[in-house]
Amino acid sequence: LGFFEAARLTTHVLRSPCTVLSSDVVDVGTCTVCSGAELERICEVHPVATARLAVTYRPLHGEENVTGFVWYCKGKDPGNPCERETRFFDQRTLDLRAYAGQVPHSGPVPCTAGEVFAYMQLHAEDDQERECYYSSRDPEGEEVWLSMPSPGLVDHAWFQRHVEYPVLLALGGLVLLSLLLGCLAVEGAELWA
Repeated sequence: LGFFEAARLTTHVLRSPCTVLSSDVVDVGTCTVCSGAELERICEVHPVATARLAVTYRPLHGEENVTGFVWYCKGKDPGNPCERETRFFDQRTLDLRAYAGQVPHSGPVPCTAGEVFAYMQLHAEDDQERECYYSSRDPEGEEVWLSMPSPGLVDHAWFQRHVEYPVLLALGGLVLLSLLLGCLAVEGAELWA
């Protein structure tokens, strides 16, 4: 329990100037959505994609620049491109509210290619220096954001890569519960004696 809380409480969101180096868009597959009665059925095919921007920045107390990645639709499963839920909270999650009027709504399927390309256009490679945000627990830059994420989002992203901490939390809770029940049993035995 102590390890989990120590990791969670010592995570800070840090800011650093950064530059977008490149972008990668990966086709995940297509999702066919049909509506209407069987005789009048209308089907639409939606291409689904995931993308990442490579950014370079200098971490706090770092001597050299680090290359990190800003993700859109990270972890989209090629086996199920029609899945509505996202597995990871990434830059798309932050941009949904910030750029609500500037990016077309993806419709019935999240992470369509058009939506992903629209978000990429907002942060296109123009060698303009931006502000990047990263976790103090992630100096290698595995997760970087172009807008300020909440500390809970940063913790969530970090704990998804480091499963040992939630497991330690569960085991610590079981030990604490068994210790409490043991103490109650001993105290109850003393009352009857």
